[in-house]
Amino acid sequence: MPTRPVITSRRITFVLFLLHVLVLPLIAQDLVEQQLRIPAPGAGKKGLEAIMVRPGDPGPHPLALINHGAPRDGSKRRTMSPRDMLPQAREFARRGWTTVVVMRRGYGDSGGDFAEDARACSRNPEYYRAGMESAEDLRAAIAYLSKLPEVDPTRIVSVGRSAGGFATVALTSDPPPGLVAAISFAGGRGSQAKDEVCNSAELINAFHDFGKKSRIPMLWVYAQNDHFFSPRLAAEFYRAFTGAGGTAQLVTAPPFGEDGHALFSSDGTPIWAPMVDAFLKSQNLVLRKTPPTSPEPPATNRNRP
Repeated sequence: MPTRPVITSRRITFVLFLLHVLVLPLIAQDLVEQQLRIPAPGAGKKGLEAIMVRPGDPGPHPLALINHGAPRDGSKRRTMSPRDMLPQAREFARRGWTTVVVMRRGYGDSGGDFAEDARACSRNPEYYRAGMESAEDLRAAIAYLSKLPEVDPTRIVSVGRSAGGFATVALTSDPPPGLVAAISFAGGRGSQAKDEVCNSAELINAFHDFGKKSRIPMLWVYAQNDHFFSPRLAAEFYRAFTGAGGTAQLVTAPPFGEDGHALFSSDGTPIWAPMVDAFLKSQNLVLRKTPPTSPEPPATNRNRP
């Protein structure tokens, strides 16, 4: 007759300890994370690679769509991942947003070819076209996500960094239904080396052209030591955009690290999060008066564009 295993109180204590360790962070953080594939024109069967982070309580939540920059070295585009911006996504989710980080065509494991070459250093740069091409992927993502039960399609915010900020500005010039506000961190294109931007006058003109049609309230954040797009250049973007009719709040953040272009990162959260909170409050988009405290510091990710 087989003997029954003896379950000691010591083993029970150990099992309970493991359960506590595994479950507590999920309860404290109250977030749900899942990978997504988003259909989009030109993205083929793969679609766009994405990751969703949302509050754990039931029901739809307003959508925050986050998108990435573009590395100076094009060979690194396929090494990028939506997980690179997971700490930032968690900050928005903690504030009550269903947050999705999406990779545009040609980046990470998204389908399709790279379609947003601005030909920045050529005789005929195409900054405006590149911005609108990038925005098409954001538009496709919003159209798909708006139909999910986790999303309230009437309140959508687009958030972008670097080339993703530029894409977000472009998106506001032809906004999809439900887009109520947008945030651009260090938005721009064409930085070829430290403090060097190809054909900056044409880049400024692209901001002017976006501003002709953009009426979505925006927050723009540039750090004092941004070596992709300097505060001087950012001010020119702002004058061109708002002078053409666009609506934006330009905030100059204090120096951050060796290059303030990386401000929208986990390490930069103490600086950028209060700016975002103030902007969301100004737009009546505060979903939780006091965001829950993060149970642990997010992973550092300073090297991504």
